[in-house]
Amino acid sequence: MQRALAKQNEVALAKRDWLMRTRRKLARLSRQQSGLAAYQTITRQQFLDHHYAAHRPALIRGEMADWPALELWTPQYLRDKIGSTPIQYQGGRDKGENYERNKDAHARTMPFDAFIDLITHDDAGNDAYITAYNNKLNGAALKPLEEDLGFFDQILTRQVAQPNGMMWIGPAGTFTPLHHDLTNNLLVQVVGRKRLILVSPDEWPNLYNDRHVFSMVKDLTAIEEPFEAARDIGALAFDMEPGDALFIPIGWWHQVRALDFSVSITYTNFLWHNDFHGDYPPG
Repeated sequence: MQRALAKQNEVALAKRDWLMRTRRKLARLSRQQSGLAAYQTITRQQFLDHHYAAHRPALIRGEMADWPALELWTPQYLRDKIGSTPIQYQGGRDKGENYERNKDAHARTMPFDAFIDLITHDDAGNDAYITAYNNKLNGAALKPLEEDLGFFDQILTRQVAQPNGMMWIGPAGTFTPLHHDLTNNLLVQVVGRKRLILVSPDEWPNLYNDRHVFSMVKDLTAIEEPFEAARDIGALAFDMEPGDALFIPIGWWHQVRALDFSVSITYTNFLWHNDFHGDYPPG
């Protein structure tokens, strides 16, 4: 019986991989299917039908035009607004090869104004970064900034504890390695530019997912020899500008590099169900 079950599992995995290969081939036949849909504005129904329910990313470029933060949020403005309030950030990343996997080991605390001074040096690089992972401790500290934000009322709900999202603040050079998330995300770019690479979950067999949501391939622009299958994946590479909002569907792989001093916000409080992590397989 055990041998029969093992064989059944082997066949099931082979069929799954066949289906994913076939979906990849079909998607590449159409630019509309394999490319990134871009909008100036989007209605609730458009977003739900063509992206949230369809599990397809979207770039929305015009909905934030009236947000005061786009004009106000210079490093000096942020420094003056928050002052010396203590914040948590990810530090020592340059000395930690797997800093994203080991976030707790990189948690640091310092006054916000000192953090801004730290990351506005020309050689700041990837070593210090306020990330969404720090949001639990930073929500109250950064709350004064919320008055400079608008809101995506057509797709997000305010009926949550922290409706204004999770903030990312860092210098040019910060890098988030290839991974996927267990929620649908809206990534909003407020200050600076970020270069993103997005990869469909259909490419999973070639992404060397070794633990949880991480890939052994950290950077798709520098694929090492043992991971050659990743060279053949279909990926979407593009730059996000201030005022851009990107819908990243759950399970879509992505990596992010800041090209400038950058402030971004991640929202997960959509109007529709977004609680899928409970039955995610361990390991």
